[in-house]
Amino acid sequence: MLRLWKIRPGGHSYYLEVADGTGTGVEPAGVWLGKAVPDLGLSGHVEEDTLGSVLRGEHPLTAKALSNHQNRVVVAGYDLTFCAPKSVSLLHALGDPEVSGEVAEGQRCAVESSVRYLEDHALAVRRPVGDHRIPTPVRGMTAAAFLHRTSRALDPHLHTHVVVANLGQGEEGRWSALDGRGLYAHRAAADAFYHSQLRHELTSRLGVDWIEGRGGRADLVGISEEARFAFSRRSIAIAKELESHGLAGTRATELAATRTRDPKDIALSPLDLKPSWRARASEVGLSPRQLDRILDRTPRIEAASGSFRREAAEVSVGVLKTLGEISPTATRRQVMRTFCLALPKGAPRNEIEGAVDRIVGNLDAVRGPLGERSGPGVAERQYQVTKHLGFELEEAKADQRELKSARDTKELDRLLAARGMGRAPDRTRGSELDLGVGLG
Repeated sequence: MLRLWKIRPGGHSYYLEVADGTGTGVEPAGVWLGKAVPDLGLSGHVEEDTLGSVLRGEHPLTAKALSNHQNRVVVAGYDLTFCAPKSVSLLHALGDPEVSGEVAEGQRCAVESSVRYLEDHALAVRRPVGDHRIPTPVRGMTAAAFLHRTSRALDPHLHTHVVVANLGQGEEGRWSALDGRGLYAHRAAADAFYHSQLRHELTSRLGVDWIEGRGGRADLVGISEEARFAFSRRSIAIAKELESHGLAGTRATELAATRTRDPKDIALSPLDLKPSWRARASEVGLSPRQLDRILDRTPRIEAASGSFRREAAEVSVGVLKTLGEISPTATRRQVMRTFCLALPKGAPRNEIEGAVDRIVGNLDAVRGPLGERSGPGVAERQYQVTKHLGFELEEAKADQRELKSARDTKELDRLLAARGMGRAPDRTRGSELDLGVGLG
């Protein structure tokens, strides 16, 4: 789950208080993240003075204001919190050191991939064009990532706070505040993208399997709902707050989280808490032997190489059908979210980006201003999706069934060539399947 909070000036002390090397905390030190970080001379662990500088809109080495209007900014930054599913948190907390390390590394890779997605598609600054101020691309994100392993209720809760400075450098070189609307607009897509990356990483590293959960946030096969519930005291407190006031929805949940947010005890580390966690786990059938059974349900090598070309061609049909049932038009970010939710085991970042580009490439832009714009953030253009349904959809489904029946890569390539598709270039890899199967 991706949570998004605004950070007011001076509101960054919490992240440093709980980080080793910067205070008395028990979590790992923060690390710098984002394409703009090297340009500001930042590297290694995050320190209070440098984080404070970038959140104030100052150059961290010279303390010089990067923007002439930074003193008008009332939002210092944004906290993007990438929360792993509860079952993943339990595997990280209760697994042996090797397994725990692989889970942590998978979380790191998934977060970094999602940050790259946001940099490429969500981040923007506004610049004057004629009588309007329109979103334009930024050179990169300036952010600090803090890995945390417990909830405020001291349950296992693997999550990463990505503290994004409200600061972006336009393509012309000028710094200014971000157009924060882009982060909110892409929040759902980035959330689905993060979970797809995490599924891919852990399937490849540990051979785990997944069961579909609420909102596409799948949980690990082998960790029961009872076990997840037993270690979700924070979520239970929020649910009770919502129920007591008869509220529901994303905004209400965020308010309930704030109202029930007690100070976090930073004196106890996960190592201190592990004996009590194991005792509680045994009460709900989550023994060390059961944890071992979670691993290697899928061959790791097969998961790492995957059969993404075949899977993506099949998934692309369902993506358009799902979107078309909601609205006649969609943006790229909506295609991205729907596509990621449809991948049971996720897929590598570059593969997903290329597949979504090819789906969108087979759609027509809507007529009028919404179809003409092509900027980042909220300025993504709208595409028509319903015109590809009906007969064309049924024809595409037949194509997918034949492609799925291909016995090997050579036969798959032969079937693709017969449709005049062959292979389409990907962004960074050699070549991949053109997803225009019966849809163009």
